[in-house]
Amino acid sequence: MVRITLTVLVKETYRNRFSVVVEDCRRQGMVVEREMTALGLFSGNIEAEKVTELRAVEGVAAVEADRPMRPYC
Repeated sequence: MVRITLTVLVKETYRNRFSVVVEDCRRQGMVVEREMTALGLFSGNIEAEKVTELRAVEGVAAVEADRPMRPYC
């Protein structure tokens, strides 16, 4: 099973229920590594085949896979 690292944006209307959205994403299999409550974001990893279910969690506005950083030359 391939796990991908991603960032989740919580809908503005769900910011007061941020922890509920995070917990619902955990129930879908996401391992949350960092919560940025003030920004309405959290990041972590999940099995690649579960991303569709993660996007369907109530309160999730967007799910974006992390991209590798390349040095600027």
